Amino acid sequence: MSLKNIIWLGPVVFLVHDLEEVFWTQSWIEKNRFLFEDTQFERVIEAMGYQPAKFGLVVALITILYGIISYFATRQIQAGLSMNLYIATILILFVNVFTHAGQTVLWGMYTPGVITAVLIVLPYTVTAFRVLKAHRLMTRTTWITSPFMAVGMLAGIFGLMMAV
Repeated sequence: MSLKNIIWLGPVVFLVHDLEEVFWTQSWIEKNRFLFEDTQFERVIEAMGYQPAKFGLVVALITILYGIISYFATRQIQAGLSMNLYIATILILFVNVFTHAGQTVLWGMYTPGVITAVLIVLPYTVTAFRVLKAHRLMTRTTWITSPFMAVGMLAGIFGLMMAV
């Protein structure tokens, strides 16, 4: 598979993973509300809502943004800002696998997103990181800036979810 195909696969992997969450999160939260009562997570969950239509809108907007980032990463495949932004998206996906797996282990039950996280997102992100490394697109600057970019992106995503 070519490097461009690997990059363009990112938004597709994200969308497939998040659709599992869109369709299952609200009913899962309603069924397992007792896990969050009187915790700091209760306010966050209430603020975000997780209604499928609203959550789906946020996922659609993020998928479009991911597509734009992928477009710029494939225009001129070289180390730099566009590639670092793309790598930040992969980093978010990679860490998200462990979030889902950790929740599943902690609560001893299925949590929305864990199936696609383990079966699709994890293999994709490991492969993408290996391919990018083999093409020497992960520089010292990448390792410094991409985690900060990822945190900024996550802040934007959670802000968007609370605003919608």
